[in-house]
Amino acid sequence: MLVIKATFRIVIGLFFGVLSVTALSPAFAAFHSDTDQTAPLLVLAVILICTALCFFAPTIRRAFGRGFLALGASVFALPLSAFLLSGRAASEVIGSTSDGTEAFTAIGAGLAGIAVTGVATFFGLILGTIFLIIGLVLSLGGAREVIIVENQQRINPSNRK
Repeated sequence: MLVIKATFRIVIGLFFGVLSVTALSPAFAAFHSDTDQTAPLLVLAVILICTALCFFAPTIRRAFGRGFLALGASVFALPLSAFLLSGRAASEVIGSTSDGTEAFTAIGAGLAGIAVTGVATFFGLILGTIFLIIGLVLSLGGAREVIIVENQQRINPSNRK
């Protein structure tokens, strides 16, 4: 039974790791180049960190909570990822233009970057907040035990003020 629970926690970690990498993919695309091979290593690192967080969770519920927290943080960072990618795309588009229309190209790239970052901000903040709240409830919530201790000391009616 212990092996099945551990395997299930690993599957949960891999699932949320892949979803987190999907949310962070614009940032990985912005940093990727043909000569530099660090983006695939970052992808694997994010998946392994999320898997390790879920594997070492004491219960399945907490594993889901940690997965939702990792996904929420990744989705919450989506506007920054979109900003990085739109900046990289604008830089490449402006750099490839050489026929005297660089000003119009820069204006168009800036407007497109604002639109992409705005849409990513709208979805990233809303979905990221939802995933973070779900993760906090699953990780921190649960049955709380309340013990009521009755006062055993008797009050003498003549000593009342």
